[in-house]
Amino acid sequence: MNRILKYSFLAGLLLLISCHQKETVVQEKNLLPIVNTIHPFHGNIQENKQLNGQIIYLNKTIITAPITGYVTKVNTTIGNYINKGDLIFKIQTSENKALQNTKSFNSNNYGQISLYAIASGYINSLNVTESGAYITEGTAMATVVNDKDLIVQVNSPYEYSKLLAKNKNIQIELPDKSTMAASYYKTIPMVDPISQTQKIYFKLKKYKILPENLNVIVDFTTEAKKNRVLLPKAAVLTNETEDQFWIMKVLNDSLAVKVPVVKGLEENGKTEILKPFLTDKDCIILKGAYGLSDSTTVKVRQL
Repeated sequence: MNRILKYSFLAGLLLLISCHQKETVVQEKNLLPIVNTIHPFHGNIQENKQLNGQIIYLNKTIITAPITGYVTKVNTTIGNYINKGDLIFKIQTSENKALQNTKSFNSNNYGQISLYAIASGYINSLNVTESGAYITEGTAMATVVNDKDLIVQVNSPYEYSKLLAKNKNIQIELPDKSTMAASYYKTIPMVDPISQTQKIYFKLKKYKILPENLNVIVDFTTEAKKNRVLLPKAAVLTNETEDQFWIMKVLNDSLAVKVPVVKGLEENGKTEILKPFLTDKDCIILKGAYGLSDSTTVKVRQL
């Protein structure tokens, strides 16, 4: 009887161990990391840089007082558009004004002059806004801006000067996020002694009136490549210091191995892979690779 109980106990123990082992195997299979994969693809890629720019007007005409006297008429306001030859101011000399209340005063006397616009454009600044003001000879009374001579000024690092001069794909981003195409105009042959930047001018390809001193962003291409091996940026892993990069490549549909890579350009979520050589048949983990060690068995989920 004791022998029967003993054998029964051993049989039950073996059965329990066997079931536990099966359960462990099932759990291990169910705990395999699940990953999504992608194949490398070919395409064009470019690298862009951005610089701060500012809207300025190159052609400005300053209207100055030709004599000392009193302003008797202001015929414009700031922001007005005027044409060449329009009356802007009238000025009366001090001597003429002194005779104004005397019997010898003649309204046709010399000593009253009219100032006319010598250029067309917008009144950008107006230093004399009403009659009665006393001014001296040479006083700047107003500034007329030629609105057709609008440019975008960029203070560029010297190393970008030649590149910007040759670049045909310049985009100007305004504060409202709208963009406008521009073309290279000229480079000022002088470098700021402190910032070591050089002034470069661009003109808008499509004319638009913009306020002077408006801050904009100048976007330009520094390098462009065609038919390169690319991967989504999410597929390329890196360390904390971002000086090492790798991908997880799946072999035999289940084994994920770590493959160091050399990156090239990056653009809009795409990364150029310079080394090693990859083909469109390689299977690269897109999602689920984070934290995987080299030679990990994984389960590939089909997208």
